[in-house]
Formats: sequence, structure tokens, C-alpha cells
Amino acid sequence: MNQLLQIGRRVRRLTEGAMPTFYEREQAFEAKFAHDEEFRFLVAARRDKLFAWWAATTLRLSSERGDALVKAVLAIPNGPEHDQAVLRHITDVASTHDGGTLGGDLAAVLDRCAQLARQQLIETTPYHTHVL
Repeated sequence: MNQLLQIGRRVRRLTEGAMPTFYEREQAFEAKFAHDEEFRFLVAARRDKLFAWWAATTLRLSSERGDALVKAVLAIPNGPEHDQAVLRHITDVASTHDGGTLGGDLAAVLDRCAQLARQQLIETTPYHTHVL
């Protein structure tokens, strides 16, 4: 019995400080969650910008109108219907543009812009490689 107590004390001494407390784990989880949410936000913003630039180029808009389109798309509030609002805005701009047509599946282009945005952010910020 005495030997078991001594072993228990040795194990306790060896593991003190090695195992994080619940508070430390909670803090680490919250920091990772905040980091991941920030990364998702950055990906969505870059995706919207790439998509608006693609639409402006496809419609052959002037640089001023293209910049205005990008700003308008970035001003669309985030929320559950954000993607549909972006697609609707781009479609409305295309329909009012002289003979402009975007053709194809705009949702697929938006998805491709999301992939490209994520890839660009990962390449420019190496500490984001573990998220998403």
C-alpha cells in the first residue's frame, strides 16, 4: 500500500503542469473558434470581391462601374440569404447593362470564387492552414 502511495505521488509530480486545466482548454477552444470564424469571414469577403470582379469583367464594365459593383456587393449584409442576395444583385446589374450577359451557372462561379479565395488566403497566411 505504501508503494502505491509513493507511485501515485511520483505520477502526480510528473504530470503537474503537463495537463491543461479545463479553463485553459476552454480558452484555447474559444480562441480557435474566433480564429476560424474570422477566417470564414475573410474567405466570404474575398469570394464576393472575386465574384464581383468576374462579373464586371464579363460584362465589360468600365473600371469605375466595376469598382462600384464590387463596393455594392461587399455592402450586402451577411446573413442566411447572403449568397442569394449577391447572385440577385449581379443578375440585376447584368440585366440593366447594355447587352451584357453572364451566361452559365452563376452559383457554380460563386463556388469557384470561394475555392479560389480560400486558396489565396491559405497561401498568403500560413497559420490558417489548419482551418476549414
